[in-house]
Amino acid sequence: MMRTATSTLDHVVVNAMFETDAAGSCFEALGFALTPRGYHSLGSVNHLMMFDGHYLELVGLPPGATTLRREILESRLGIDGLVFRTDDAQAAHARLTGVGVRAGDPQTFTRPVDIDGTEQIARFRTTRLEPGELSAGRVYFCEHVTPEWVFRPEWTKHPNGAIGLKELVVVSGHPRQDAQRYALIAGNSDAAASAKYETRIALGDFELVFIESAEYEARYRSLVSNPAGRESYFGALVVEVDDIAFTRARLDVLAERFDESVVRLMPSTHPGSNAPSVAVLLGELNAVIEFIGAVEHAHA
Repeated sequence: MMRTATSTLDHVVVNAMFETDAAGSCFEALGFALTPRGYHSLGSVNHLMMFDGHYLELVGLPPGATTLRREILESRLGIDGLVFRTDDAQAAHARLTGVGVRAGDPQTFTRPVDIDGTEQIARFRTTRLEPGELSAGRVYFCEHVTPEWVFRPEWTKHPNGAIGLKELVVVSGHPRQDAQRYALIAGNSDAAASAKYETRIALGDFELVFIESAEYEARYRSLVSNPAGRESYFGALVVEVDDIAFTRARLDVLAERFDESVVRLMPSTHPGSNAPSVAVLLGELNAVIEFIGAVEHAHA
């Protein structure tokens, strides 16, 4: 039986450091539609790849800026952020601290958004886990104060046929213990206690999957990312597409344009569903993205 958390996914973050332009071009080449460059009041910049109710974020730091987000500067290049949705960042903080999870006070920030030629201000409140609570990356809860300026249906159409984020692969030396900890944080302590031997957590239609490094290397072979000295890390992001054959053909063309140190492909079969998939290592971004054909969503 899989753990089922009460929290749902808000977004996954790829840290591009100072290479936001190159990262944006890379994800566009993969066939994603990116939102225009965003500028956070915290000093970072971003692009989003939107889906129905969640998104993938490229976050980076502008070269030459005098104000930099130290949490990004000190984080790992590549897939480095897992963000849960909350309707109340203060309540999320109270719940986390109530179960012994160290979390910082809620933080408010903004970024301008151009909507049909008019500038609007997107506002957010976040509750972030303190460094060291989870070694895999930055984990936090996001409250969208102005969701109407973020979740726009016109931004959800992607040339590669992507329809949503399906799975985050967490590489760990202790998959069961880590899964139990994440389940507690995601809001279902009873499930964490009763399903302590499970290594998968359902966040709605999105799953967290915890595996050891040997299994990770067997699954992705030469396409694995660099853990940058971490005991646990986010090893791969699985993206669901409506036509895997179409996506594979597009990726084959892309791979012919780049050296293998930049883009490397591996056709495979997704172990959780036996559906055909294609894994891509983005060498300069230290990120593994696996594309999987659309499958029936069912959580046991």
